[in-house]
Order: sequence, then structure tokens, then C-alpha cells
Amino acid sequence: MRLTLLFLTLLTITPWASWSADATTPSNPSLLQQATEAMLTDLDLAEKYIKQALVSAPDNPEVHFICGRIMGQQAENAIFSALSYAKKSLTCLEQAVSMQPENTGYRRGLMSFYLGAPGIAGGDEDLAWQQVEQITKLNALQGALAKLNFYRQTEQQDQYRQLLEQSRISYPGLAEFHYRHGLLLQEQKQFSQAFSAFVAATKAADDDAGVYVFNAWYQIGRTALFSQQQLADGTHALQYFIAHAPDSDDVPEKVWAHLRLAQLHKLNNDIALMQQHLDYASQSNDKELQREIRRLQR
Repeated sequence: MRLTLLFLTLLTITPWASWSADATTPSNPSLLQQATEAMLTDLDLAEKYIKQALVSAPDNPEVHFICGRIMGQQAENAIFSALSYAKKSLTCLEQAVSMQPENTGYRRGLMSFYLGAPGIAGGDEDLAWQQVEQITKLNALQGALAKLNFYRQTEQQDQYRQLLEQSRISYPGLAEFHYRHGLLLQEQKQFSQAFSAFVAATKAADDDAGVYVFNAWYQIGRTALFSQQQLADGTHALQYFIAHAPDSDDVPEKVWAHLRLAQLHKLNNDIALMQQHLDYASQSNDKELQREIRRLQR
């Protein structure tokens, strides 16, 4: 069901914390904090806390926004009750926007729901675009980001590419635009230009959590591997990533960086270093990673 892909997208690709950065201070911080923390380990407990928070602070938009997140994750994991949870998620997100309409983060969350959910659960591209327009009126930069998300999700490739190129010029200090441009060029096998875009991302000053900068370091290594060019630069980038990147769901796992290094060392016919990094990568139980390791060892 498309619903699962929706919430995987919402909860992994776009950092929710940044969406609600301009939220009001909750009047029941303990319950809200407990609900947010429980989301990482126990969704049923998180749902219990957020329901209590909704009762104790029904007028707080952040409580409704977190409710939307929790119900969305429940929808992702549920089978028979997925639709019910999705509708609850939508209700909470719409309420958060209604209560704090100037919050672009809440609107981006609602927009993504409309884009990803099937019609039976409330998905609607026209409603998603209405949110894009409202976000753009509130903040030009956030509007550009929302439009890019909309074009990508609706597979409007020409509009996506044109806006991305324009945004890189308009906001040269923002790492995200350079990083996404690099990914687009990488997909098109324009590897030399992709290198330049990822390098620009690593030098960009504006990246609050460092997410796009560290992802760019990783992608420099992958681009070297795909193109079989600039191997030394790719090796250095992956080494930097391993040494400095945080352990976060928003960046690749370091075991994958070790695998990419092993692959680069194989291209250089350095079997000793290849095996050294394979040993690090082999510590993971990731099935896809293990398949890649076996393929490299053939």
C-alpha cells in the first residue's frame, strides 16, 4: 500500500524537528517530551502519551503536530488499522496548521501527507499544492523547498530540475540545494558535474544539522565509485565521513562507507586495504550490505 511509502518518506528524508522549529512552547512539556521520546522505541506508549497531551493541552499546535507524526508511524506499521491511523494523522496535522497557520513546518508536514497518501486516506495533489502556495507566501526559501518536494513526488522532472538550478543560484550558501543537484546529476551519469555539486555542498555554510554536508561527503565517494574517476578524492571523502559524521538516521551508516572504501581500494588493486574495510563492514547484519560484500569478494 502506498501509505507505507508515504510515512517512510516523511519520517526519514525530511527532518521533522526542523519543520516545527517555530512552534509555540507546549504547555505540557513533560507529556509531549515523553511522547516524542517514546516514538523511538515504543509507538503504543507514544500514542498513549500524546492522547493524554491532547486532553491536557488541546489548544497547543505542537501537540497536534506530534500527534500527526505518531499516528503516521502507527499507520506505517499497521495492517488492518492503517487507514484509521492515517486519518487520525491527517486530522492532527490539519489541526496544527489551523491553529498556527504561519508555521511553515506544519504546512510542509501536511503537504507531504496530501502528496503521499492515497485518496481514500485523504491524499490530494491539489490540496498539497495549496499548501505549497501558502508556504511560499510566508517564506520564499521554504517555498522553494516545498516546491522541490512537490515536483519530485509528482515526478515533474523538468520543473524540478529548473527550480533546483535556480535555487542554487538564489541561495548559494544552502547545502541542501547543492546536494540535491549533485544527486540529480549523479542519476544522469554526469559525474564530473556531480562531483562539483557535492563539493559545493560540503563548503556551504548553511546546514543547521550538518545533514546535507555529511551526505555530500558520502556521495563524493559513491560518485568516484560509479565513475571510476577521482578515486583519491572519493577515498578522502569517505575517510572524512567515517571520522566526522554523526551516528544519525539522517546520514548513511558508517559500515556502508567502509564498504564503499573497500570497493574503491579494489579498483586501485589494494587488496589489503580492501579487506580491512570489508572487515569493518562485515560487522553489520544489514542483509543488503552483506550481499554487496559477497559480490565484492567473488
